[in-house]
Amino acid sequence: MSSLHPDKLPRHIAIIMDGNGRWAKKRALNR
Repeated sequence: MSSLHPDKLPRHIAIIMDGNGRWAKKRALNR
């Protein structure tokens, strides 16, 4: 993971897309 640049691929984004997938879905429906 060190080889990847954090600026190019933030961890919080991956976590949100993978972990908070349900939350994002609910948010999209609410939007």
